[in-house]
Amino acid sequence: MTPEHESPEFYDRPMVRRLQEIFGFPVAPGKVTEQQFDCLQRELEALARLQWHQIGARELSIYLMDLCYATLQQELFDYLFPAALILWWEGQLSRKGGPEGECDFYHAVDHGAALYKMMNVECRQHVYHWMIDAYMDGVDAWAGELRTTHLGPDAPNDLHGPLWSFNSLGKSVPILEDILERLMDVSTLGRAQWWLVFASGLIWRENECPAVPPWTPDGGGGGIYLLEEDSAIYDHGYLSENHRAFKDQITYANVLAMLLHANEILLETEYAEWAAMAFDKFENDADAIKSRIDALVSAHMQLKLEREWDR
Repeated sequence: MTPEHESPEFYDRPMVRRLQEIFGFPVAPGKVTEQQFDCLQRELEALARLQWHQIGARELSIYLMDLCYATLQQELFDYLFPAALILWWEGQLSRKGGPEGECDFYHAVDHGAALYKMMNVECRQHVYHWMIDAYMDGVDAWAGELRTTHLGPDAPNDLHGPLWSFNSLGKSVPILEDILERLMDVSTLGRAQWWLVFASGLIWRENECPAVPPWTPDGGGGGIYLLEEDSAIYDHGYLSENHRAFKDQITYANVLAMLLHANEILLETEYAEWAAMAFDKFENDADAIKSRIDALVSAHMQLKLEREWDR
């Protein structure tokens, strides 16, 4: 029985179909010649025998280490890297992030050979477009699920999830220019929420945003942390292409315009009062917010995204 017959609901999704086409409908290699980085060769061979719908973050974790540090086998990469992309996409939809283990997805992509050695230019461009769509799927799926408290380690990050993924992509995959262009089409509730949260992080410092309760160890809160991320990339800030796009597009005038559009969409939602307060504050505190934007742009070129700018 083919994987499609075993789990049609998994493979019938258009995003999965696109990856099959991008990677030439890959199948597991007959023999695994890649040497697993942590000497877990049997586990790697067992992973290669699984179908995509059978692979979870736990099973994939050993391959993330290989993506980051090992010499990769092309046939195995063509089969397993799409599985990693699917798990990443699903993490965007759920706002739970991942996949990760000892190495996270973004670190593996940034430090390894996945983007520039294992794919030709055409394949890489298709993957970039797929990732842009996958990220925007996650933003749009956020609609109506914006929450200012955190319910625990296994719960969705319903306040920061899309923004922390944005920062992680900023440090690993050169696609922020296109993502920002898509975000500026404020045509969905999820995109309106994105700009509301982002603008609120510029307006209010930690424990100052009226819509976010004070921080507690169990419930989160405290503020909107615009420099946090889901990646463990500590040797550089945003990629140069991403930093240039961020600097060009994240201006006071642009964010004010996005916040105005967001207010229109949020008018009949539970976030309407928060959005109105944010727009009023943003419009009337222009000098302070312009200074905050300059500081944020500068901070994104630091080796590790830190919160000192917010203090």
